[in-house]
Amino acid sequence: MEPSTSDFQKELAAQPSATAVLQAHCDRLRPGTTMQAIVLPVEREDTISPDIRSILAVGPDEPIGVRHVRLQCGTLLLSEAWNWYVPSRLTPEMVHILTTTHIPFGRAVAALHFRREALQTSSTNLPSGTILRNRAVLRRALDDAPISLVEENYQEAVLK
Repeated sequence: MEPSTSDFQKELAAQPSATAVLQAHCDRLRPGTTMQAIVLPVEREDTISPDIRSILAVGPDEPIGVRHVRLQCGTLLLSEAWNWYVPSRLTPEMVHILTTTHIPFGRAVAALHFRREALQTSSTNLPSGTILRNRAVLRRALDDAPISLVEENYQEAVLK
């Protein structure tokens, strides 16, 4: 029996890293395949709204990094996500990884032992193929400072 959308949502809620949840799905779907983050070009810097700055608790001049990624298991699309992050709250090595590689965010910043705080979840009125949309803030364990805001669109493949 295939898992339901609510089963998958419970898996996400139980883990701070969506990357780890998706890797577990990848391991079941295609054993021995490492999940990949395909980083897409960010065409609009205006994706950094005042709402995003407020959630991340940064002022108007604080730099914010932006990643638009597709998380895939081989060629199978599991998720498409936007990630706005605060470089000054990460280590220089983490920022280098995020700006020069396709390593998923959760893996790149795992040493911060972050936690995930769900902000919004929707499973209705979504684009074709998308079964769940989440918005969450990731908070650094050291001081609970927000390090990232993610908007994730999970695809039907996560239910296989």
